Amino acid sequence: MADSVYYGRAIENGIYIYSSPTILDDKSNRIFEIPKTYFVQLLGDENDLFYKASYNSIYGYVLKSEVSCINQTPQNAYAININFRVFTPSGANLRSSPNESKGATNLITSIPFLETNLIYYGICEGEEAISYKGNIWYYCKYITQNQEYYGYVYSPLCDLLTPINENTEKFEYVTPNFSVPDKNGDDLDKYLSISTPWQIIIIVLISLPCIFIIYFLFKPTKIAMQQPKNSNSVKKKKKKKKISRLKHSDYYELDSDYFD
Repeated sequence: MADSVYYGRAIENGIYIYSSPTILDDKSNRIFEIPKTYFVQLLGDENDLFYKASYNSIYGYVLKSEVSCINQTPQNAYAININFRVFTPSGANLRSSPNESKGATNLITSIPFLETNLIYYGICEGEEAISYKGNIWYYCKYITQNQEYYGYVYSPLCDLLTPINENTEKFEYVTPNFSVPDKNGDDLDKYLSISTPWQIIIIVLISLPCIFIIYFLFKPTKIAMQQPKNSNSVKKKKKKKKISRLKHSDYYELDSDYFD
């Protein structure tokens, strides 16, 4: 049976999709805030704190404690068809992170004056690029000349954001039960599908190398046990020969000066 499809709902404001499954004090792993009452698709457990998730083709992680889960597919899971416009005459910059002070290091591309082909995903807190204008940036997709770019635009440079209506679909919330895949599960299923005679043949073929290994492990041990016995017998024989020679060759040799 196929696994259930789960979605996690952002019941409140301030619920983020993250770029990594860790909580950082500097908030640098936040991608954007999920629009209130909308969903992320849950793709599985990552660790005790996070689910793997995606929001309208953006992949990341969500805190388990921050989303309410359903095992149905919403009709309007994401806040789509939300656009805005760059209204400043100098245009705006699309950046890979929500801060202006990094200059060219996080610059993706420039967006011209009155550009509206910007698809909104969510907001993110970042750097206050203009004094007293706040620190809110829009995470968006910018389409130009058949190219798609994803990044952040400083919100005070933009206007005409499409109103985002809340998702009023009602669901019963559940606790997700993601199955843990067995690394050898596929191989095991294939093995169990084989007929019994073939299973016996496979077991015998697998066992044969073990028999040879056991044989060669014990064979040297037997030889090694016999070596000390043979070695001692050789030594005894040599010793007997030496003694025998001494008995037959016993004689006294006198100093020649004795006869002078």
